[in-house]
Amino acid sequence: MESNESKQLKDIFIYIGQQKLGRAIREARSFVNGHQMLVYKGELERVEEDYRLMLDYMKRGFNDPKRDDVFNNIADRLYKFACNLRTAYRKRTDAFFTEMSQKATNLTVSKENIRTTLENFVADTAMLSLETEPGKSEKSKLLYRNHNDFMQSLFCNIAISDSWNGHDKDFFENLILSPTIDTIDAQMLVSAITLATMNCMDDNKFGALIDIYLKSADEKVRQKALIGWVFALSCDARQAEKARLRVAEAMKHPGVTAELADLQKQIIFCMNAEQDTDTIQRDIMPDLIKNNNLKITRFGIQEKEDDPMQDVFDPEASDRAMEKMEESFQKMMNMQKAGSDIYFGGFSQMKRFPFFYKAANWFCPFYIEHPDISATVEKMKGTPLITNILENGPFCDSDKYSFTLAVSSVIAHLPDNMKEMLNTNEAMGPAMSIEEQNSPAYIRRMILQDMYRFFRLYPQRGQMTNPFSKEHSIFVTDKVFEGTDMAGMYADLCYFMLKRKNKPALEAIMAAYDDKTSPKSQFVHGLYYLDIKNKPEEAARWFDALKKLEPDNRRATSLLARSKFECGDYASAAAYYNELLQSTPDNSTAALNYCVALSKAKKYDEALNTLYKLDIEHPDSMPVIRVLAWTLMGVGKYEQAEKAYNRLLNSEETENGDWLNAGYCQWFMGNTNEAVRLFKTFTKSRSNTKAYGIDDDFANDADILADHGINAIDIQLMADLVAE
Repeated sequence: MESNESKQLKDIFIYIGQQKLGRAIREARSFVNGHQMLVYKGELERVEEDYRLMLDYMKRGFNDPKRDDVFNNIADRLYKFACNLRTAYRKRTDAFFTEMSQKATNLTVSKENIRTTLENFVADTAMLSLETEPGKSEKSKLLYRNHNDFMQSLFCNIAISDSWNGHDKDFFENLILSPTIDTIDAQMLVSAITLATMNCMDDNKFGALIDIYLKSADEKVRQKALIGWVFALSCDARQAEKARLRVAEAMKHPGVTAELADLQKQIIFCMNAEQDTDTIQRDIMPDLIKNNNLKITRFGIQEKEDDPMQDVFDPEASDRAMEKMEESFQKMMNMQKAGSDIYFGGFSQMKRFPFFYKAANWFCPFYIEHPDISATVEKMKGTPLITNILENGPFCDSDKYSFTLAVSSVIAHLPDNMKEMLNTNEAMGPAMSIEEQNSPAYIRRMILQDMYRFFRLYPQRGQMTNPFSKEHSIFVTDKVFEGTDMAGMYADLCYFMLKRKNKPALEAIMAAYDDKTSPKSQFVHGLYYLDIKNKPEEAARWFDALKKLEPDNRRATSLLARSKFECGDYASAAAYYNELLQSTPDNSTAALNYCVALSKAKKYDEALNTLYKLDIEHPDSMPVIRVLAWTLMGVGKYEQAEKAYNRLLNSEETENGDWLNAGYCQWFMGNTNEAVRLFKTFTKSRSNTKAYGIDDDFANDADILADHGINAIDIQLMADLVAE
C-alpha cells in the first residue's frame, strides 16, 4: 500500500507536469516541513521567492515579455528539487537506497580523482604483464580488489545521485567515451546512470545516455546506453517536452529507428522467459533426461551401466535414444536462435550466492579477475571451462558468474569422464562465433537478459521501477516518439506481436497506429480481428478494404476467403479461393480450400472434378481424401465415400472427426450397427465426452442429416443407441 509520504511526493510531480506550480510548491513545502531532517530546504526557499516575485509582477500589471521563460525556469528548478527530495527521502526509507547510500559514502573523491583512478587502473594492468612470478599474482589480486572496491562505491554513488548539472553530464559522458578507461568500467558507469535515471528522470543523465549511444565506438557501451535511455522512459515523472526533443533529435541518425524496433522485440522475448522455461521443462527436458546415460545420486553424478541384453532384444534402441536426445537438444537451440531466453529457468536458481548480494555485480561484465570469484577460479585452475564460458558460451554475464560459482562447488563430485569433457573446447556445447558475439543484436540480447534477471530476481527489486512490467515494456508507444519515424515500424511490430499471440502488446501498439488507411494497417487490423479477437465479420471488412487498394494481393485474397469461410459465407469464400486458384493454378492448398468451401456451400458437383484431379496428383494426401469422402457422400455416392473413409481410418493421419463422418456415411447407407460402432469410437476418442456424447454433433449437422433423409426422431434414436 502506498504511504502518505510517497503519495505526497507523487502529487508534487503531477502538479509540475500539469504546470500547477503554486500547488506543487505548497505541497513541497508541506513535505519539507514534515521531514526536517532532509536537506535541500534552501533551494525550495529560492524557488518560492522567485515564484512570488513573478506573481507580484503580474499582480502589478507589468507585461513581462520573458514571463514564459521565467515560468519554465522555475518549473525546471522545482522539478530538480523534487527529484533530489525524493531521492533523499528514499535513502532513509527504502532498503535498496539505504544500502546503496552506505556503500556510496566510501567515495568522497573529486571528478579528477575519478578520472585519474580509472586511467591509472588501465596503465597498472598493462604494467602487470611485465611482472614475473613470484609476486605477480598477488599484485594482480590486490590491484583488482582495490579497483573493484572503488567501482562498487562509484556505481552506488551514481545510481542514487542527485540531479546533474551540465558540467556533471559533460564529465561522465567524456569519461565513458574516453579510450583511456577500461570498457568494463565504462559499461558499469552506463548501468549506474541507467538506474539513476529510471528512478528519477534527470534531463542531463538522460541526455548523456543518448549521446553515449550515438557517439561510442565500443558496441557494448553503445548498446548499454541505448537500453539505458529507453528504460529511463519507465520513470513515472519526467519533463516530457525535453525528453521528446532529445529523442526526436537522436532518431534523425540513420539506423536508430530500426534498432529501437529490434529492441522492442527482444524485450518481449525476455518477458517470455518463464513461459519458455515451462516449454523446455514440459516438452524438452523429459526426453533429455530419459535418454542420457547419467544418474544423479547423493554421492555425485554417476554413469549408468549399459544393459547387456538391450542389443539383443532391441538393437536399435540406443540409436533411437540418441536421435531423440539430439532432436530435443536441437529444439532448445532453435528456440535460442529465435531469440528465446532458454537459460533463465536453470540460472534463476543460481542467484543466491553472496556475489549477488551486491547490486553492482548484477551489471558487471564477466571477467575472471573479479575479486568475488577469485577463490572459485583458483579451484578450477587447469580446466579451460572458465575461458570457454567467457569466450564462447551463449550466456549473459550474470549467468556466467552463476555458472562459474555453481560449477566450482560440484566439480569435485563429477565422474572422471565428465571432468575430462570439461577440458575440451566443446564443453559448453555449440560455440558462438566471434562475429555473432560482436553483433549489436547479440550484445543487446545479453544485456537485456542481465537486466531481466536483476528486475526479476534481485530481492529489493520492488523498490525500483520495472521496465519489464506490462505498464512499461511496450516503450515504442511512448509519447516521446510522436512525430518520429517510429510510426513506420508499427506494422512490423504488430505482425511480430500477432505471431507471438501477445494480445496486450498488440493492442497497445495498435492504439497508437493511427494510419488505418494504409495497406499494412489494414492487413494488421484484419489479422487482429481474425486471429486474436475471433471476429471474422470484422476481419472481412478490413481484408475487403485491403483488396480494393491492392486487387492483386494474393495474401489479402486468401485471408478474405478465410474470413468469409469462418463467417459461414461459403459461397463467397469459394469465389475468392477460385480467384486465388486462377492466378496460381499449381496452388494445391488453394485448390483444396476451394473444394472445402464448395462442399460447405453444398455445391458438391462443382467440387468433385477438382478433387478427382487433386487425388490423382496427390494420391497419398489424407486432407484431399478427407474432403473427397465428404463431397462424395454429399452427392449420394456412398459406396465411393465408404472406400475413401476406409482409407482415412486405416491411415496414421486419422482425425477424430473422421469417425463421425464415416458413421454418417454408414447411417445414410442403412448400416445402422456399423454407424453406431463408428459413433461410439468417435465419442470415446475425444476428451470432452458428455453423458450422451454425440447430441451436440448431431445438432450441428442437422441440416446435412436432413438432406439425406434423417429426421429428428431418427437422430434421437441414434443418440440413444450410441449412449447404450
